[in-house]
Amino acid sequence: MKLLRKLRETSLSVIPIILIVIILQLTIAPVGWNNIGRFAFGGLLIIIGLSLFLLGTDIGIIPVGQRIGSALMHKRNLPLLLGVSFIIGLFITMAEPQVHVLARQVELLAPHISRTILTVSIALGIGIFVAIAFGRLILGLSYRWTLIVLYAIVTILAIITDKFFLGIAFDAGGATTGPLTVPFILALGIGVAGVRKSDTSEEDSFGYVGIAAIGPVSAVLLMGIISRLSGGTPDGAIVSQEATVIPSFTHILVETLGEVVQALSPLALLLIIFQLTLLHQHKKQIIRMFEGLLYAAVGLIFFLVGVNAAFMPVGSEIGALIGASPMNWLLIPIGFFLGAVVVLAEPAVWVLTDQVREVSGGSIKKSLVLAFFSIGISLAVGLAMIRVVFHLPLAYFLIPGYLIALLMTFRCPPLFTSIAFDSGTVASGPMSSSFLLAFTLGASSANGGSPFADAFGVMALIAMTPLISLQVLGLLYARKKVVKQKGSST
Repeated sequence: MKLLRKLRETSLSVIPIILIVIILQLTIAPVGWNNIGRFAFGGLLIIIGLSLFLLGTDIGIIPVGQRIGSALMHKRNLPLLLGVSFIIGLFITMAEPQVHVLARQVELLAPHISRTILTVSIALGIGIFVAIAFGRLILGLSYRWTLIVLYAIVTILAIITDKFFLGIAFDAGGATTGPLTVPFILALGIGVAGVRKSDTSEEDSFGYVGIAAIGPVSAVLLMGIISRLSGGTPDGAIVSQEATVIPSFTHILVETLGEVVQALSPLALLLIIFQLTLLHQHKKQIIRMFEGLLYAAVGLIFFLVGVNAAFMPVGSEIGALIGASPMNWLLIPIGFFLGAVVVLAEPAVWVLTDQVREVSGGSIKKSLVLAFFSIGISLAVGLAMIRVVFHLPLAYFLIPGYLIALLMTFRCPPLFTSIAFDSGTVASGPMSSSFLLAFTLGASSANGGSPFADAFGVMALIAMTPLISLQVLGLLYARKKVVKQKGSST
């Protein structure tokens, strides 16, 4: 029954994307019916995979994450909590498939950037900032002021760094918070907040992913500073993208099997270590934990095969066809529309909205959160297409956007601020880093732009706009609550 519900939800999310691509095939972007068939089959794999993955996180990953958080808090040992948080962040990020996809894309376009160094830097950034996120909670530091200080540091680094790394850095923040990292960190946070039991327990359950995502941004910006000081000339190392034959589903399946094993093996090892040293779960709970991991593994395989074998190559081709046409301005309205529907197929978005509903006791409706998610991502992809068409710098959008988001924290209810800064990172998941990034890269290349100047940064915008849209929801929620209280008192 639970699996059927997941299948229904994910079908409603993915089928609209397939319909959009069919409409584009019939109008301005004829990619061929063979590719449409491939895209539809990939969509079916994504529906099945996403449903199985969400079921696995529900029964295996999230409950164990909550138990680990609770057990660590009961130890009342701050160094232990911070050390374990760092290790969890480091191991999961090193295994996150999205990180390897981004690093591979960067290395293909700029061979002078080592994929290994980029991956390790991103993982260290996540590990350190996950520890900072939990340290902030234990020390009772304001979430708002923590964000302001951290983003001030990021701003300084962004000013100093080589601008070549700017788009990569902010996209790295989105790539790291994928289908493995988000559920575990969210569950860990809820477990810690549940044991701490304070008046702010609801908002303390969120915000960890939002802080953690600042880590890889800072790490890549530091790489850019080191590159600049060493006198490197990255622009000269960029290579052009050649047209390639789309690999078969079988080829992609073999590659994906290796990626998923690489992704889940460190997590499984960590869970075994925690079981032996910290959790001591009953036999039934252990079986349930590994059953959840199995569902998540199979689901992730189906999902990534659908994304990599169908959604990413077809997305790139559609972007290139529209970008090369005399009506390339159509990229902007298409971007607005694509953003509104693609986000609903992100695995981590569904995990977060489920967590919001549970923590709030159902008072914050899942459908409402998803609607404001869609509004934010629609704006993000539309702005990304404006950058592609008019070749505008990323800073023109990020600086005012983050400034507005941080100023809103002074008026928005703390719970919604925490949810908003988590939401920005979870929205830039596998669908964004594959279909939308591929679409933007294809459009940018066909429009005569530079991928590093115009296309990289789409995930940065996707990570930014929900910070505003979800806080707008929080302000509306607070206003409605005040009106309701006034009505009941009269």
